[in-house]
Amino acid sequence: MSGLEKSLWVSQRIMGVVFLVAGLTKIWDPVLFFWEAVVPVQIFVERETVETVARFALLLGPLECLVGIALLVDWKPRLFLPIGAVMMVFFLVITAQAWKRGMGESCGCFGTLIERSPVEAMVENFLMLGLLVFSWWGLRRRSVSLWAWGRWVVLVGGLVSLTVLGFRYLPERDRIVESDLQVGDYLKGVSLLDADVDLTRGAYLIELFSPGCHYCQVAVPKLNAWAADPEVPKLIALSQFPKDHPDTMQFKIQFQPRFAIATISIADFKRLTRGHGYPRLAYIVDGVIVRVWDRHAFPSLAELRKL
Repeated sequence: MSGLEKSLWVSQRIMGVVFLVAGLTKIWDPVLFFWEAVVPVQIFVERETVETVARFALLLGPLECLVGIALLVDWKPRLFLPIGAVMMVFFLVITAQAWKRGMGESCGCFGTLIERSPVEAMVENFLMLGLLVFSWWGLRRRSVSLWAWGRWVVLVGGLVSLTVLGFRYLPERDRIVESDLQVGDYLKGVSLLDADVDLTRGAYLIELFSPGCHYCQVAVPKLNAWAADPEVPKLIALSQFPKDHPDTMQFKIQFQPRFAIATISIADFKRLTRGHGYPRLAYIVDGVIVRVWDRHAFPSLAELRKL
C-alpha cells in the first residue's frame, strides 16, 4: 500500500469515527438534540413547521451512524462519501447562519459531548469536509475491497441505532410537548457561559428572565429580598443575553439586582421557558428540579425559607 493509499484509508476511517460518534451522541439524548436543533431550524422555515422539521431532524443521528459504519467497513464508499460531504456542507450552512444571527453559543457535531464556539465549529467542519472530499477524490486511486459481511454490518448498525433512538426518545417525549423544566427531571445540558457555577452540585433557586421583560423588572425588588435572606437558597438569574449586552447593562444600572446573573444559550433559554414565558422560577437540588413556579404564582419568602 502506497503512502497516498494509506492517507486515503486513514482519512476515510477518521470520518467514519466522527460520523458514528456524532450520531451516537444525538440518539443517546435525542430530546436535548431536538432542542438544540429547533433554534437553528427557525432560520429556514416558518414558525408553524419548526417542530415538525425538528422531529425529522431526530433521524439525523441514525443517519450519521449509518454513514459512519459504512465508511468504517468501506461499504459503498462511492455512495456514502458524497452523502457525508453533502451533510457536512449542510452543517456548515446551519452553523454559519446561526453564528450570523447570534445563535451559536455552543456548536459542533457532538451535541453536549464537546461544546465548541462558532469559529471552532466552522474550522472543524471545513477540515472534516476536506477529509471527505480527499477520500472521495482518492477512490479512483485505490482499490475498494468488498467485505462480504459489510452490507449486513451496515444494515444491523442502522437498525440498532433506530431502536436505541426509540427507546431513548419515547419515555421522555413529554420534554418536547411541554417545556424542559419539569418537576422530577434532571436539568440536562445547561451550561452557564459566563459564570463558574455548577448547577448539578448544591441547591439553587434559578430565575429565567429577560432584561427587557416588564414582569421580570417588576420582580426585582422581591428577588433582591430573597437574595439578602440567608435562609433562602442561592439565587441565580439566567438570561439569553450576555453580561456585556446593552440590555443587560441597562437592566443592572436601572434596577440594581443583588442576585447573580448568568448567561445560557438561546436554545436552553427557549426550551426551559417554552409555553410558559418568563420570568420562571425553579428550585433545584444537585441538578434535580424540585419545584417550578411561573410568574403569576411566585412563592412567598416564608415558603422559600421552608425549602
